[in-house]
Amino acid sequence: MQLNTLNYYLKMKKSIFLLVFSMVLFTRCKSKISPEQLKTFAPIENYPDDSFLDSVSPKKALIFVAHDDDDCAMSGTIARLSANGWTIKSISLQSHEIKNTGKNPSEIICSGNELLLEDGYYRKGLDTMKAPYLPIPYDLMKEQFLTEKMSGAIIQKVNEFKPAVIFTLDNEKGGYGHPEHIFISRLVKELFEENKLETSKIYQSVYTNSMETEIVDKWLGEKIKDWGYPDPSKLANELYGIDGMPEPTVQIHITDAAETKMKYLRAYDEDVRKNLRKFIPYYEEFDAVTYFNIFDREFFRVIEKPSR
Repeated sequence: MQLNTLNYYLKMKKSIFLLVFSMVLFTRCKSKISPEQLKTFAPIENYPDDSFLDSVSPKKALIFVAHDDDDCAMSGTIARLSANGWTIKSISLQSHEIKNTGKNPSEIICSGNELLLEDGYYRKGLDTMKAPYLPIPYDLMKEQFLTEKMSGAIIQKVNEFKPAVIFTLDNEKGGYGHPEHIFISRLVKELFEENKLETSKIYQSVYTNSMETEIVDKWLGEKIKDWGYPDPSKLANELYGIDGMPEPTVQIHITDAAETKMKYLRAYDEDVRKNLRKFIPYYEEFDAVTYFNIFDREFFRVIEKPSR
């Protein structure tokens, strides 16, 4: 009886293992998409190729973002410029270090990341907010953020470094409506247009209309709906009376930076990568060359100083 019981137990254990293995395999296979399917997220528009960055001097740039990973959609351009001899520094309100190395992933694509404010305090009541990512009216931002403190820090960092250009997100929607994205981009643009920053142009990272529709509105929008959360992108469009991010004015080809960009995106710890997946569909399921032959360009709205 004991032998029969043992054989039965071993058979059951083997069956359960095979069942679990099959379920895992099925789930993985089910989540895979083909390159042809991935192309539904890729841009269909064309814009003028940027020529300014290939000729400007000095080859120096600053990136101003709320969170260090906010530069994900411009990271191919940053990696490309760095490889061509540019000195680029990332400056953010919040940053992440890789747990097992203690390094910031931005070191892969540029000279590294530093906080805009040493004490990290830039927004009133942030520690008590339940949904700090939801959009708020433009006129409330200067009250909620420490505008004067941030302005002084931005002016100091720019005018000490003297970059040829500054990279930010767009100042209207900040990608998907996050107030921190919007505010720092609006503040940089405002200081630039007031002639307080020693730099030539601002390059605002944006998606094309087709990318925003397919990735942010449809793909991510459906996920947010299923999760039962409010959709910040949709709320931002309604609140600000816009129909999405501003339209790009230039495009930059990034296939020569494919490996570096993919290494950068995958360097973040899981808590960050789970957010990157929302805006860069299935990037972990393809090799760099395949993925960035499909997403072969990055797009920017270029802001120039107004004529005096």
